[in-house]
Amino acid sequence: MLLRTRPLPFEVPSYSLTGDVLSYQRCGLQYRYYNGSALPPSRPVQMWVGEFTHGVFEESYRYWKEKSPSFPFPSNPTPRPRPANPPVRVPYDIGEFGDRVEARLAASGTNSRSRVIRELAYDRMEAALNLLGPLLFPLITAAEQRINGTREMPELPQEGRYRQGGRYELTGIVDVISSVDLTQHEGNPLVKRVRSVLRQMPGQFDVIVDYKGMRRPESNSSLWLHQEWQIQTYAWLRSQVPRAIPIAAGILVYVNEFFPSAQDMQALQQQLKTGALDIAPESGSADEIALRGWRRGMAVPHLSDEFALKRALRIVDVSSSAVDEAVRKIDGVVADIETCSLREHNNGNILTSWSPTGGEGDCEACDFTHFCPAPYQSRASHRRRTPVAPG
Repeated sequence: MLLRTRPLPFEVPSYSLTGDVLSYQRCGLQYRYYNGSALPPSRPVQMWVGEFTHGVFEESYRYWKEKSPSFPFPSNPTPRPRPANPPVRVPYDIGEFGDRVEARLAASGTNSRSRVIRELAYDRMEAALNLLGPLLFPLITAAEQRINGTREMPELPQEGRYRQGGRYELTGIVDVISSVDLTQHEGNPLVKRVRSVLRQMPGQFDVIVDYKGMRRPESNSSLWLHQEWQIQTYAWLRSQVPRAIPIAAGILVYVNEFFPSAQDMQALQQQLKTGALDIAPESGSADEIALRGWRRGMAVPHLSDEFALKRALRIVDVSSSAVDEAVRKIDGVVADIETCSLREHNNGNILTSWSPTGGEGDCEACDFTHFCPAPYQSRASHRRRTPVAPG
């Protein structure tokens, strides 16, 4: 008796907008390495800082929603290595929230790269929560809402194609602000900021919020544009939910702006000198004086809360034309990832299938730069290192 071979299972590939799409746009080869040997990528690239930022925001919001503690929240992170007797903390200590998030991340194999990065992440969350929390938390309708939707798979090379099915899934996580809450908090500085750039929309509407564990990028950079597409695609995904309320705007929150590092200050100072800051301090203000007078090796000055809030918040247009253009761009990125996966599937070679496209910052933080065939070089070409096998 002859038995038929079981056909390949029907597969709808899933792509996270941050873990897959945005990561691939920053560097295709780094994205491939961080995704291990699964083809196509079976899990998103999740950087510790981004996951920690989202997790602490969610933990603190849910506690605030249930217990209504007053701000400011204290911050007392547990030292590493952990002491036998951890510090005594109040229940809404940011260190308590951070411990829970770190434990979850560690269980999934995601850890901070260094003690300095970890401590800086806690400092930034303390500054962000205590400045933004009183303004943002009363407006949130749904925290950490998972959204997803499917789209037609873009045109791919046909020869040797191993996919089945004609669609792919997009996923993301956002916070949601309701227009009902906006009308009840007209005196809120965050509401005023949103209203000042919000297109007029009759009836009820929502605003979506996403957090970025980074400084505000330059407005002429590819990252600026890619993050805009991301939040616009979130708006499209949200619109696919049955009986969804229209999205009027998206908000990106750049957490580093609440507590800049020396590296952030250096970049701010350079952009201020060249006129490249899209949001600059007022001429003659204390912020401008502090920024221009800072020198590397000095303590990072405290910039005003008003300036930090302006720098941290970015309002993104989610009009139908902008959203349509964004999802077409995301289709193109997914097509590129699928094509690279198919190329590697056929030739078995990673380096000829995926392109190293990272910028200087991406290469500095990359675990694979010592054997990358073309790392970013900001210095003379003779400084380029010869690729070597990973040690």
